[in-house]
Amino acid sequence: MKKKMVFSLAFGLGLMFLEAAVAQTVKVDGELRTRSEYRSGFQSPLADSVPGTLVTSARTRLNLFYSKGAVSAKMTLQDNRVYGSTGVNATGNSLGIYEAWGAYTFYPDLSITVGRQSLEYDDKRMFSASNWSNTGQSHDLALLKYEKKDLKAHLGLAYNNTADDLSQKAYTVSRSYKYMTFAWLAKTLDKVKASALWVNDGFQRGTTNDLLDKLIIRNTVGVNFDYKDKGIPVSAYGTMYYQFGHNTSNKSLSAYLLALKAKVELAKPFVLALGSDYYSGSKYDIDSQKSKTFNKLYGVSHSFNGSIEYWTSLPTRGLVDVYGGLTYIPSKKFNIDATFHSFSLAQEYSADNKRKGLGSEVDITANYLVSPDFSLQGGWSKYFTTDLTKTIKGVSGTVKTDWAYIMLTFKPKFL
Repeated sequence: MKKKMVFSLAFGLGLMFLEAAVAQTVKVDGELRTRSEYRSGFQSPLADSVPGTLVTSARTRLNLFYSKGAVSAKMTLQDNRVYGSTGVNATGNSLGIYEAWGAYTFYPDLSITVGRQSLEYDDKRMFSASNWSNTGQSHDLALLKYEKKDLKAHLGLAYNNTADDLSQKAYTVSRSYKYMTFAWLAKTLDKVKASALWVNDGFQRGTTNDLLDKLIIRNTVGVNFDYKDKGIPVSAYGTMYYQFGHNTSNKSLSAYLLALKAKVELAKPFVLALGSDYYSGSKYDIDSQKSKTFNKLYGVSHSFNGSIEYWTSLPTRGLVDVYGGLTYIPSKKFNIDATFHSFSLAQEYSADNKRKGLGSEVDITANYLVSPDFSLQGGWSKYFTTDLTKTIKGVSGTVKTDWAYIMLTFKPKFL
């Protein structure tokens, strides 16, 4: 009798657990990424008398995802460090929250997500999770989503404080906004995916009491067009953005970005890419209270304008990047890409130096997928400077401009 009762109880509990497992989805996975870089002119030319360095960094993430009915949630714990920075006793760490959000679906096409979350739109030029960076980018906000198969609309709102204040205080977090609203609309039209983005962000004007409620307001509006036709081997991506209002230095702002990229599938396994980015800039004799220098907002830096990252922060005079590249894709597991960039200013540097040429760069990147949960990536970049490059970067004489890396990424699935 007792055995029957135990069996019945065990069977009942098993059914309960099975029902719970079917009703909800729980996923636990991770990322362990290690990147070793040889830096001998990374981000800026290095004087020939200064030795380069080898740096190894690591990023570790633990992702927990939950979904049941109309509710879903995600939490990502992240640790990033440089090898050796904590010593053998592991004193000190950089453990924190990269993402922590909850979402509720009101109707099949309408939902809201609240919490810390990464944002990526279009080609990631304006909003990106910035995956190359060890820290990445994420925002504290509420995001309303309406999504159908061929129509998507997002509306985001963020309002930030430096601390748990009891009265109004100046927002002093470096390089961040006091508030931000944005709207994104995307529509699929046969062979074209079109999208529009509007971003309105505000920054603290000052820290004195009379300026606490006064903000610097910047607006960015733009459109993207992605053309693909399976019947022809050519695809194209076009971008146009305009910025107005005031920049973070409170100068009157009127700036724009124009970009066009085309890909041509040559005889397999080769793909040719050609493109150009034009970021407007301020003339050397512009009114001191005005600016025509474009800002890339919260987009990815490493994927545009050269892997060696000389122009992640755009020059005041603007930037023109004309590039071309060839990708070799012999299999789904391996590809290698070589890209050449030619850089110049959008405006003359000064009355005494009217040059625009900023030199050129060669980037080579290779990817190999060893298995679904392990991949390798490596690359090498070389920048060819001009005198103007060194003037803007604040260096002189003979310089070194090389950078190389290898990156190992493990993505285990725990549950």
